[in-house]
Amino acid sequence: MPQQPIVYLIDGSAYFYRAFHAIPALANAAGLPTNAAYGFTNILLRVLREKEAEYAVVAYDARGPGFRHEIYPDYKATRKAMPDDLAVQIPYIKKLVAAHHIASLEMEGMEADDLIATAARKLAAAGCRVVVVSGDKDLLQLVNDDNIVMWDPMRDVVMDGQWVRQKYQVAPEQLLDFFALTGDSSDNVPGVAGVGPKTAEKLINEFGSLEQLYDRLAELSRKPLREKLAAHRAEADLSKRLIRLREDLEVPADIRAYRRGEPDRQALRELYAELEFSRLLEGVIDTAAVDGSGFVLVRDQATLAAALAELAKAPFLVIDTETTSLDPLAAELVGISLCGGPERAWYLPLAHRDGEGRLLEGQLDRQAVVAALKPLLAEAGRPKIGHNLKFDYSMLAACCDLRMAGPLWDTMIAAYLLDPARRSYKLDDLCKMHLGLQLTTFAEATADDKRPEAFAYVAPEAARDYSCEDVVAAAGLWEGFRAELEGRDQWQLFSDLESGLIPILAEMELAGIRLDPEQLRILSEEFAAALATLEEEIHRLAGQEFNINSPRQLGEILFEKLKLPHGRKTKTGYSTDIGVLEKLSFHELPRAMITHRNLTKLKTTYVDKLASLIHPATGRVHTSFNQTVTATGRLSSSNPNLQNIPIRTEEGQRIRRAFIPAPGHLFLAGDYSQIDLRVLAHYSGDEALLAAFRSGQDIHSRTAAEIFMVSPLLITSQMRRVAKTINFGIVYGMSSFGLAEQLHLSRRQAQDFIDRYFAHYTGVKRFMTDIVARARQEGQVTTLFNRRRVLPEINSSNKGRREFAERTAINTPIQGTAADIIKLAMLRVHERLGREGLQSRLLLQIHDELVFEVPEAELEAMQSLVKETMEGVAALEVPLVVNLKAGGNLAEV
Repeated sequence: MPQQPIVYLIDGSAYFYRAFHAIPALANAAGLPTNAAYGFTNILLRVLREKEAEYAVVAYDARGPGFRHEIYPDYKATRKAMPDDLAVQIPYIKKLVAAHHIASLEMEGMEADDLIATAARKLAAAGCRVVVVSGDKDLLQLVNDDNIVMWDPMRDVVMDGQWVRQKYQVAPEQLLDFFALTGDSSDNVPGVAGVGPKTAEKLINEFGSLEQLYDRLAELSRKPLREKLAAHRAEADLSKRLIRLREDLEVPADIRAYRRGEPDRQALRELYAELEFSRLLEGVIDTAAVDGSGFVLVRDQATLAAALAELAKAPFLVIDTETTSLDPLAAELVGISLCGGPERAWYLPLAHRDGEGRLLEGQLDRQAVVAALKPLLAEAGRPKIGHNLKFDYSMLAACCDLRMAGPLWDTMIAAYLLDPARRSYKLDDLCKMHLGLQLTTFAEATADDKRPEAFAYVAPEAARDYSCEDVVAAAGLWEGFRAELEGRDQWQLFSDLESGLIPILAEMELAGIRLDPEQLRILSEEFAAALATLEEEIHRLAGQEFNINSPRQLGEILFEKLKLPHGRKTKTGYSTDIGVLEKLSFHELPRAMITHRNLTKLKTTYVDKLASLIHPATGRVHTSFNQTVTATGRLSSSNPNLQNIPIRTEEGQRIRRAFIPAPGHLFLAGDYSQIDLRVLAHYSGDEALLAAFRSGQDIHSRTAAEIFMVSPLLITSQMRRVAKTINFGIVYGMSSFGLAEQLHLSRRQAQDFIDRYFAHYTGVKRFMTDIVARARQEGQVTTLFNRRRVLPEINSSNKGRREFAERTAINTPIQGTAADIIKLAMLRVHERLGREGLQSRLLLQIHDELVFEVPEAELEAMQSLVKETMEGVAALEVPLVVNLKAGGNLAEV
């Protein structure tokens, strides 16, 4: 017998609602919410791919009231209106279904359930097997033992007749009566008050149906239940009418109406690209390999000279380096690829080796290449383009003493500015998304060679194809990115600010910062001894030995043996995180545990890790400064993170003392004073805030006087600390709850302080209200320098997500503008150092602070230069103020 065809009836409305609430808010670069569309599409693709569905249809609820509202006006009255950020996605969901060439069902006045029910009965009667794709229990009425089942892909549960009987203890055909008794609070279906699932199950199994129950109600022995049922018969009958699914609608009975067509790949590409579903886009992009016909392997000086002559006529130079390591101070330069456009590219092999590690013949002499390239790279005004160009700058500088003159245009940074929330800035991913190009991966190029120096063993011909792909691809991306940056008024931010930082950051990374290994060794030994002593003390306080690194064992000691107050116990035991321990710090043992954890982190994360990262060739640690990580535009530091060195404890200060300048040098730190609050004053135009900063008042003391309602002369250090917390907390949208937690106040006292703050700084309150309102309207916020941040959750129906987006809307223009100002300061100071021929150099950027290594003879000149330059980089409504400190180690500055 031929196999029965299977038809998948998909409950579209149920799944886009579930996806919307299950997936945190997503949005594309234009601010369009996309989480429901993304989740729904993945469910749809599961049906198509896992089930290889040949026949499918998606059913939708009709907009507005339906026939059930005519029966019962309060039907679904308890449900909230569809959130705006879901409603805007529904047209896209329907377009996605249509682009997959899947049929859809929608009928005025009808719910998706009724359309599915009618189609299921008709198709089953015609000999088809039907799979209802839903998690809605009302649709379980359709399930039978022959040819209709239900499948919920989100839980991956198949619900057949046996499943229904085990779940509800009634047959599928009795579910309607069962639900009529229990009702449905989510749809505001009343049922019989006081009758729950257990009672309904017994009644249906005893009497067979709702009608039989009421016909034989006198046989019910339990008088209270009998009277309850009698009193609510009208509700039971009404509930059955509401829950019963229509099976008589005009929907196709012919299976051919549900046959899938071939997906419209072009339409899907356009939709996925607009919605920025990069992973899904990969599946429908008709990627092509890069045309390598214009790739040239340069094997001799004559070809090199011809290539450079042609490149000298190009409007820009695209460059990519291939190396044996990611560490420029340990790497060997294997080759360089160059192009001046997408038509032709050249690969210059320098250090390819055979399997025995011997240099291959037919490669270029490195010194000759350096001499030939130097004029081209040093030519100011000719743009140098690349992807992650800071890497190439560092490699050329470290390996060949070659430095590229600007402008330096990085396609990775361009992609970041256009979409700072993008998941990946890899060249491969961007090329798939924007160019439809499938690049050769590094693993393919190196034939899965896992050695760090793998590229050195790639044949020059294969290296040519791999490396030239990268420069041609970067040239292709650049064309589109430049137009987008100009169209969004971000060109100046890109070209003047971010691009100018590339050589500065590269030189900072190459310079590194000196560490004293002997100080770190002593610290490590002292911390280890202190930890051993602490462990003994913790065991004494506990009255027994236990593994103090085991949360489960610690929880048993704290909450079962010592009987300290605890939170809810889970399968894994009691929570013993830092928040719990701080609440228990009235007891010696939790206090000792906090000290132990803090000291352990200092030893492992800082002392031991820093010691292991001292470069053997320089005696310094060389961090990486990242331009494409934070959404606000702040630089981040990694491997190691030198922006997070502890400062507030004595132990942290001892770690900072291990950072020392070169002999004959000092550290000089220039720190912007309260820059976030000054930017807030600029944005808000608050008269009190402006006046305080313009007159040079201590803003924290000024605020303390207002919230404590005392004379500034009576302000204590504790009062000032509270005011400081509020001043900075307001910038980050701190609530009264957060303030109370941080300062150990009552909620009422914290709210009183916040109310007094806003009563004095009325302009700040107005700014916060206005910026959130503008963000709701535009879906994004910008900084003073036009850095953009999209806020997909700003109109979310989820209160927690919406309030987080509101805080982000307030904070981003402030923190982002402060980040742009410190970056601009780096540029201007660097320019002056070059103009004035000083030997001082910038080593670190730590949020609002710049740290320089300064020859002792240049200290006075540098103090003047740094203060003057940093304070003059931006014209705000209040003055920028820089505090300077010099010293012989990082703790002193």
